[in-house]
Amino acid sequence: MREAWHKNDEKIYLIPQNLSEREVENHKQIAKKGTFTCPYCEAKLIVKSGDVLGNYFSHLHGEGCEISKQSEARYKKYEKQKKNDTPRHPQILSLMNDELEVLSRVYPHLTSSYGYLNTEFSKYIPDISLKINDQKYALTIITNISSSTDATIAKNMDKQKQYYESLGYEPLFFIERSHLGVDIDGQSLVLWATEHEALTTQKADKSWKCFLSNLAPINDYHQILNLPNTDLNVKSIMYITPADEEIAIEAFHVLEQPNTTPVKAYFLSSPYKLTFSKAFKLAENTLLLADMQIESGNQSIYAENFRQAKSTFIEQQKELERIREEQEALAKLKEKERRKQAEEKRKDYQESLKNSSYKKADKIAKLELLKRTYNANN
Repeated sequence: MREAWHKNDEKIYLIPQNLSEREVENHKQIAKKGTFTCPYCEAKLIVKSGDVLGNYFSHLHGEGCEISKQSEARYKKYEKQKKNDTPRHPQILSLMNDELEVLSRVYPHLTSSYGYLNTEFSKYIPDISLKINDQKYALTIITNISSSTDATIAKNMDKQKQYYESLGYEPLFFIERSHLGVDIDGQSLVLWATEHEALTTQKADKSWKCFLSNLAPINDYHQILNLPNTDLNVKSIMYITPADEEIAIEAFHVLEQPNTTPVKAYFLSSPYKLTFSKAFKLAENTLLLADMQIESGNQSIYAENFRQAKSTFIEQQKELERIREEQEALAKLKEKERRKQAEEKRKDYQESLKNSSYKKADKIAKLELLKRTYNANN
């Protein structure tokens, strides 16, 4: 098993797999002195290490209790589930878990643990299990998406979401920022299918939807800003990115563009970096995953930009209407002039026809022809 109860620190300790030989020996020594016990049966644990199993805890006589065996089985399933993630994944996960442990000391109604330690999970296992009073979250970090793995990961994510939700957990997926792609318009994201599956609705998204609904009718956004002609169902996608020496979360609040391949999503404001300690703040016993003060400021900027764009749009429409009216007036003048010229030509033709000697000469010629024909026959 990978986990043990650290008696002095009074918390679950996961033995690292990247220990040097000297560090492994030190772990073995402090284990012999009774530092680690089984979190389930409280028996003393020792430390072992090998090429196949790596570093792990073991009951003294090698035969673990039933619950620890189940935990080990979950860990093996979890390892298989995460086998394609990059080496950066455990680093990010460790930092995220550390931040949540700190929060759990500040907020006693918050508890977190590595997902495989939660006995509720069996079919699929998240990286972290988080509980805030009665609200439960299943957190998963995605670090390895490519054209060859995207469809499979997205399909598995959909199954995981349904499974976690069936257990009463809200699934949250964090995408490593290296997969972020901004389209050439500079205002939208191009998403892998995996990223599309990771879209979620959080408190800040609901705030944006309410803000947009109050600011203007839906059609205005489409006409003035060329936003997707769809509802204002704002969603967010959360990326994990290095911020100086800390791991940070960067969230984009987006509106999906319907019927696009690859999926395109317009973001409403420039994202900002949040350390885990800030991102995992609570509001009404739910995760914020945002700085609502910054969000409010971004909404004010958005409103001002929208008003300016609307003013420009109205002026452009007025100018287009003026040009259209001028073109219509010019077209009417041209048509009037054309009719005038046609009428003058008609009158000139009639006058010339009236004065023409053609009809008279033609009549005389016809009479002469009749006379000759009559005389010839008689």
